[in-house]
Amino acid sequence: MTPLSNFMDPNLDEKDLEKLLESGEFPKTPIPTTLIGSRVIVFNNFYASILYGFGRYFGIPVGIRKPKGHIFTKPLELTLFESFYLLKKKKIEIILKQSEKKLNEEEFYQFACENYPAFDDKYRIYEDLREKKYIPRPGQKFGADFIVYRSGPGLDHSSFCIQVLSNRSKITSTDVVRSARLATSVKKKFLLANPLTKSYFSFKWHKP
Repeated sequence: MTPLSNFMDPNLDEKDLEKLLESGEFPKTPIPTTLIGSRVIVFNNFYASILYGFGRYFGIPVGIRKPKGHIFTKPLELTLFESFYLLKKKKIEIILKQSEKKLNEEEFYQFACENYPAFDDKYRIYEDLREKKYIPRPGQKFGADFIVYRSGPGLDHSSFCIQVLSNRSKITSTDVVRSARLATSVKKKFLLANPLTKSYFSFKWHKP
């Protein structure tokens, strides 16, 4: 059992801290995060555990490939998609490291759009998946925008690879075949996602 002293927070007494760690509830005030370059970091170990644990799987614990259990004592790095989703839900606040300025939704959305290609379209799909109780994670390793879990990393294998098609993107039949073959080779279903209609398209191989 990790000592509570490793999770102490000036806004919480030990009793409240123990209760939140047992229940996994979000604190009453937004969790503080820091924007460093294009990375959103949760430095407080307690808040990192609340965001990643308890079936939420937001972020990637720094220096831990696969955390065992809900509780760990490392910072957490959030993707821009996760950060904007949690900011909209008022679960976190995002503070610029250089100026200590707190970014509102509009400011962070503009920042994300400037720093991530087609962020607006891809975020629509990320949000849709989260609202449908799936767990989308970065999919670059598999040549996709997202890989999607039903339960979570370490609990099951990701079921889908999703590539988001935006109005500005061009995709050829060769791209579809290449991506579908890659997804098949790692035993995942490959989906194309339309952010305007939030609809998904899959492909099946047929032998004549």
